[in-house]
Amino acid sequence: MRLLPLLSLTLLVPVAAGAQATLKSNTQLRATPSGVLIATLHEGTAVEAGKTSGEWTRVTVEGYVYKTGIGGKRDTFRISAASDGVLLRASASPTGKQLASLKEGMGLVRVGSRGDWVRVRRTAWVHSSLLAKKSTVASARKTEKPAAPAAGKTTPSVAAAAAGGGDDSTATEHGEVDDAGDSTAAKGDASSRMMAYRAAELRLAPDGRRLAALDSSAGVAVLARERGWTLVRVEGWVPDSVLVPEGGSMLTAISAADLRAEPERYIGQTVRWEVQKIALQTADPLRKGLAPDEPYLLARGPGDERSLLYLALPRSLVEQARRIEPLARLVVTARVRTGRSEPSGVPLLDVLSIAGR
Repeated sequence: MRLLPLLSLTLLVPVAAGAQATLKSNTQLRATPSGVLIATLHEGTAVEAGKTSGEWTRVTVEGYVYKTGIGGKRDTFRISAASDGVLLRASASPTGKQLASLKEGMGLVRVGSRGDWVRVRRTAWVHSSLLAKKSTVASARKTEKPAAPAAGKTTPSVAAAAAGGGDDSTATEHGEVDDAGDSTAAKGDASSRMMAYRAAELRLAPDGRRLAALDSSAGVAVLARERGWTLVRVEGWVPDSVLVPEGGSMLTAISAADLRAEPERYIGQTVRWEVQKIALQTADPLRKGLAPDEPYLLARGPGDERSLLYLALPRSLVEQARRIEPLARLVVTARVRTGRSEPSGVPLLDVLSIAGR
């Protein structure tokens, strides 16, 4: 009998249908065996293996896509990937583990949502040789038996299942879901963190209105990609003095006398005033516009105006207001509660921020 050389043989060990498997390397996901490329699955991504066809295995992958990466109907699918490079993530977070990079027009099945993230699923085909049984991967990891919940208590995943929380309330494959909705394992994934190598303009949308200038070396978190643009989140600090409520208009020329003259006209409007602190007080029953024991600043202003003002304080600003010396001048951003409170007729405003003069 003639023996074939050993190196000429290729042995494929199929993964059982319905089994959990992981990908040994970056893998092309195709709509049909040897068909159209619809995504690239990343090494280590977990899938559910289905039936086989020759050297191909049908798999199902599931994860989250940021809302801007969701496009319209494609073929029999109600939604699709909006552009090349849209990322599928393990959790609804810009730091979630990257599972796949999708091709524009890839049809998707929507299975849920969490905030601005859409949970999607797709079943397609990969080459069987690139699949590894999940058990062979898991056996190399040190596992711990979870502690049993105390009497009368349930774990987050059990509680979610009992409440019918659906896919967005249960544990992810890569770790327990925490209060922020991220998997604990995903938080260490820095693959979506990037840095601007030169100064750039931050825009509201691709080719849209300019929002700010991004300095070189500024770190950003990548949320989505579209048409050669990347949606990023950048964090930093600005002075209280530059902020006003979103959607609100800032009145700069209004006076306390204007408020008293037309007390209803300016209700809900925002002002930015320089005032002089007289005292930090709490409301007594005679102050009809204030809640009992509500803290407020008794102040004089705005500017050189000698009018008395009641500036109601949220609890978060009381300590800051307390540290300001009596008769010191400060700048407040405040929303008009009433232009003439009872019984004194003093304007009453809700403080939004306090800044030094």
